Amino acid sequence: MARTKKMTAETVVVEETKEVGFGELELKIAKPTLNSDKTISVTGNFADLGTKINALVERYSGTQLTEDNVGYVKTLKGQFVSLRTGIERERKEWKKVYLDPADKLIKSMCDELLDIVAKGENALGAQLDKYDQKRKDELTTILKEYVADSVKKHGLREEYATQIKLLDKYYNRTQCEEDSADDIERQACELEKKQKDYDSGVALIRAECKDAGFLADTYIRELAYKTATEIILNIKADKKAHDQLKAKEDKGEKITVGEPITEELKKAVTLDSKEASSETRTRVLRVTYKAEQAKIMAKFFKENNISFEFINTDF
Repeated sequence: MARTKKMTAETVVVEETKEVGFGELELKIAKPTLNSDKTISVTGNFADLGTKINALVERYSGTQLTEDNVGYVKTLKGQFVSLRTGIERERKEWKKVYLDPADKLIKSMCDELLDIVAKGENALGAQLDKYDQKRKDELTTILKEYVADSVKKHGLREEYATQIKLLDKYYNRTQCEEDSADDIERQACELEKKQKDYDSGVALIRAECKDAGFLADTYIRELAYKTATEIILNIKADKKAHDQLKAKEDKGEKITVGEPITEELKKAVTLDSKEASSETRTRVLRVTYKAEQAKIMAKFFKENNISFEFINTDF
């Protein structure tokens, strides 16, 4: 079980008075009335809502959010969302019932109020995003300390230490800091085992290559996609093939390096034989060979007076 470091809590004095309780932001429209001059009047709490929303936004746009007041601001933003959908709903319902003049008047008043609501919703959302990013940044600093502790404890080299991931779940509000620390420790334990397995494989490969007289680096690179056991078996097979080639060479027998000649190369040979044999040709070939075949291949080129140069290699 990891020892938790805990984020340092800020001491901020927060007013307990809440200007708006849950569900208090609601649009109320009275039935339109026909005036003596035959104009239509629509009354409602449009102005009151607009004033209340502007006051809330003005206050909380300039207030640093903390654990004490962030919950209330989230509730406010949620009420803004509910108010926005409520205004849209009211506007559609009134459109069904009243004639065009009343509908246009209500639409105009609703649009003005929706604009105020949208600005308020965006302002509170920006504050909440800023607060959450600050919380995540502070938590990241703490999580990196856990990572550093685990890296040191398990002796991880850089290539393994950088594989420890700060998972998304660590940033969930429901996630306990202690659980995140334990999970980082779990990752470090797995990477330590992976590092030890790799080091053991390298040691085995170097020992096997030393006995066989091979260069180990080529085989060590194969640990990225093969097990050490598979590579050791390959080294033994390559050693056997090398010994067989060496025995043939000692007896003066003809040695063939690589696979039988391909159809494309056969065509090239046929084409060359039809032209002047004294003219120099240049062919670009991709040669694949084992480490122990390098000397034999070089000897073949040299004895047959074939010039060659390295253009590119895969290591």
